[in-house]
Amino acid sequence: MKNDAIYLFTRLVETAVAVFSILAFIILFFFPDYTGQLFSWAVKPHMSSLYIGAAYLGGAWLQAKTVFGKRWHRVHVALLPMSVFTILMLTATLLHWDRFSLGTPVFKTWLIFYIIAPILIPAVWMTNKQTNSGAPEDSDVVVSPVARTVTRLFATVMLVFVTAGFLYPEFFIRIWPWALTPLTARVMASWLSVIGLGAWMMSTDPRWTSWRVFLESIFVGYGLVLAAAAMNSTDFTTSVINWFTIFITIMLSAIAVFYINMETHRRKNQRVAG
Repeated sequence: MKNDAIYLFTRLVETAVAVFSILAFIILFFFPDYTGQLFSWAVKPHMSSLYIGAAYLGGAWLQAKTVFGKRWHRVHVALLPMSVFTILMLTATLLHWDRFSLGTPVFKTWLIFYIIAPILIPAVWMTNKQTNSGAPEDSDVVVSPVARTVTRLFATVMLVFVTAGFLYPEFFIRIWPWALTPLTARVMASWLSVIGLGAWMMSTDPRWTSWRVFLESIFVGYGLVLAAAAMNSTDFTTSVINWFTIFITIMLSAIAVFYINMETHRRKNQRVAG
């Protein structure tokens, strides 16, 4: 039935994922010195730990919106990126098995999660997408063809970039503004793939309400990444002002301007409809 409902199965799966994401955020962002004991591997330097933690918080925002949301189409663009992300993280775990704290309870939890998640999250997407009618909400705004084309071009460039980084981690190690290992290079590529695939999925849907939650999650996660960069400038091999922080700043500024513009139009539509 195309009633835009979020199934109970979807809410239960996303609740479990949200708990995992929030715990990962707390450990990685607030206790970077103790990742060897509290996380599945010792993440170094601090900036890598803070980046991954902030990204998990952005993911938790998406998951919370799914758990407590009322309309499937508002969150649907995130499910394919999340599915691919979990597959990439499982692959990175297997490729760098020796870097993990093998045999510890936290690693066993990590491994079980990333074995099950690549099955359950695609199942959620395939099952719940049947409720998506494609119809806009009453006060919805149509995203312009120009904005959708620009977003798709951005997604294409990003996906080429992260594919290169995942397949050839030495590429990321060479260009990254702080020290990476092959494992953390692949983890960075996995997180950035969420942006690329999410942007691609948004570009296929003209409804602003299908874009809003995903953009919020990127703003939350990467806004925190910028804050972490300011707090840990000594981790950078160059100045804290570098290609990465400039890119994040431009991306977040573009999101903020676009979000405010689209929400202004949507609220005008609400007043007219009301």
